[in-house]
Amino acid sequence: MYREYLPKDKEVMKKVGERVRFLREEKDMSQQDLALEADIPKTQVGRVERAENNTSLVTLNRIADALEITLSNLFLFED
Repeated sequence: MYREYLPKDKEVMKKVGERVRFLREEKDMSQQDLALEADIPKTQVGRVERAENNTSLVTLNRIADALEITLSNLFLFED
């Protein structure tokens, strides 16, 4: 059964997106650079950063690999 995302769901999506953007910018990468390194569409990078979708673990793992960090590092944000 499908249900809408709860506010806490949207909040974690937002935090992950902000973390991806921060780490990408810290490495002076464009969204296009990250997309090419992660082998995902550039539009997907934008959707993750804007918390527009609940992306898969596989995509997050590809992003982490492209940023040369561990997957768990994507979840290191302040509560």
